[in-house]
Amino acid sequence: MRAAVLERHGGPEVLRVVDIARPTPRDGEVLVEVAACGLNHGLDGRTRANGAGRTIAFPLVLGSEIAGRVAATGPGVSDDWLSRKVLITPWQAEFSASGDYLPQEHYKSFRLRGVHFDGGNAEYVVAKPAELIGLSDDADLIEAAALPISYSTAAHMLSRAALAAGETVLVLGAAGTVGIAAIQLARAAGARVIAAASSAVKRGLAQKLGADAVIDYGGPDWAEDVLALTDGRGVDVVIEHVGRATFANSLASLAMGGRVAVCGASSGHQLEFDARPLWRKSASIVFVNSGSDSSLRRVVSLWGEGKLKPVVAGVFALEDIGRAHEALSNRDVIGKVILKIKASEGGE
Repeated sequence: MRAAVLERHGGPEVLRVVDIARPTPRDGEVLVEVAACGLNHGLDGRTRANGAGRTIAFPLVLGSEIAGRVAATGPGVSDDWLSRKVLITPWQAEFSASGDYLPQEHYKSFRLRGVHFDGGNAEYVVAKPAELIGLSDDADLIEAAALPISYSTAAHMLSRAALAAGETVLVLGAAGTVGIAAIQLARAAGARVIAAASSAVKRGLAQKLGADAVIDYGGPDWAEDVLALTDGRGVDVVIEHVGRATFANSLASLAMGGRVAVCGASSGHQLEFDARPLWRKSASIVFVNSGSDSSLRRVVSLWGEGKLKPVVAGVFALEDIGRAHEALSNRDVIGKVILKIKASEGGE
């Protein structure tokens, strides 16, 4: 089968599309023919470039967000899965009965496809039935491949922040993939959304996605704009993944009892702030590493109901994976970059 293989760290040019052995499903596994695979700057781009702080075992096939059809079942797996459209969860981890991480076990068991073992930048992958989310026959597999990482992370952030209907959410980096997801998910939860983005085009997109108000967070005192939009009260929840450049203003934007949910820090990981306003507001900060099984399944359900609409920035063939990785690092690219692995499926 054809696969994009990473044999060393470097730029997009180090990815080579070659023929490798097609996997065979073992006992308790299925073989999935990959239709589409979403790409992530923080996972695919950084893993390719330098490992993102992890020791990578080469050769590696990248790709964590996989949508396709079940092509074969191994021993012990029901044939009911055959030919079904599915989304594969990006992780292997221990979950509670409710689908949330078991805290003590999370880091012992957590493994990501395309990082800790081969992922979906290939024509076929194997998975266990528990890692599959069944999709409808008419599901758009290009859109499905845009859901797993960004949408489940945003859903997990809003859950950890205990967002309630009627509350107000400030979404930073509103035109990034997590920001796009957070706007739609917050609106689906019945919240008011203020979206912060760095350009008129990105703010316009946020409004089209359902943001009730938008601000430019390029200046030093944009928290004043947030307070003005909330009659001085502030927001109940901040979706924060920018980090050092925005963190002080994020805290200043909070209402009494407000919560900041953090999933990244693209502008710097050293977060400096005065804790006294947090005490006075009884505020909370929660850190979220990724989505969870329950958050992803909730996202897929909302998408199936038509309440979520991923923004796809570009669709690339497997043979053009180098260009796809170049697009990942372009700040002007808005939305999800997708590899379309099987030419006859994915966008129907």
